[in-house]
Amino acid sequence: MPRLGWRSLFSVYATVGTLAGAAPAGAQPQPSEPGGRPAAVNSVQALDYSVQPGGRIILRLVFRNELTKAPPVIVNYHPVANIAIDFHDTIRALAKDRVEVGQGGLRDIVLVQSGTRTRLVINLARPLLHEATPKGRELWITLWRPEPRASDGAYAQLSGAAPDAQRHSVVQVGFERGPSNSGRIVIELADAATPVDVHQRGSTLIVDFLDAGLAPSLEQRLDVRDFGTSVQAIETYRVQNRVRVRIELTRPAEYSAYQVSRHFIAAPQ
Repeated sequence: MPRLGWRSLFSVYATVGTLAGAAPAGAQPQPSEPGGRPAAVNSVQALDYSVQPGGRIILRLVFRNELTKAPPVIVNYHPVANIAIDFHDTIRALAKDRVEVGQGGLRDIVLVQSGTRTRLVINLARPLLHEATPKGRELWITLWRPEPRASDGAYAQLSGAAPDAQRHSVVQVGFERGPSNSGRIVIELADAATPVDVHQRGSTLIVDFLDAGLAPSLEQRLDVRDFGTSVQAIETYRVQNRVRVRIELTRPAEYSAYQVSRHFIAAPQ
């Protein structure tokens, strides 16, 4: 592992020599099923963070056992920005559950345990892009700022990547009519780690999927005025090496935007 200058936030490791029945100070007892068997099969053993040159922040979680699958990620963009990652059948073996960071757009990090599920909540001062990478017993979460936006539609190329060498892709863009005449735009992604940038310009909501590709058949404009919601049209197209979904509204409006696994949902109010 490269030397990243990790700053240890908190870590409590169980050792082979721990006395029977004893637990590290401040650690929560491991829940058990009838018969005394542990209900959780994993635990968060340590959490570190490192601020990299250029302002990127890397969080590193260490688990007792290797992760068997990628955890679900929920990203909220409005009214507050945060990233939540759920670890099922996992407890928190740490003395602290919250740390203030206050740099690089990262406010703080919170670990919340409920039964045998532990949720990592990354509270942000501003929207940041993220990518979660499993590395054996570790999960690395990289946070970085979206690249500066130029004038409408003119974007700089991402870090020298070729236009046709995208790592991610948009699979489908759909529209749903919800309760109280609300509209929801549901965007299916090829993978949950696709970087997203959301911003609003007047009565237009723009969702950009960075370093992403789009099949030619999905470059389209959907007129949804007949559904009677605040959403008038949804236009999907490529802008250099990203995919843009442009959502036209009847008026400037509040909205919620979040991601659950491979589905990104934008819901104007």
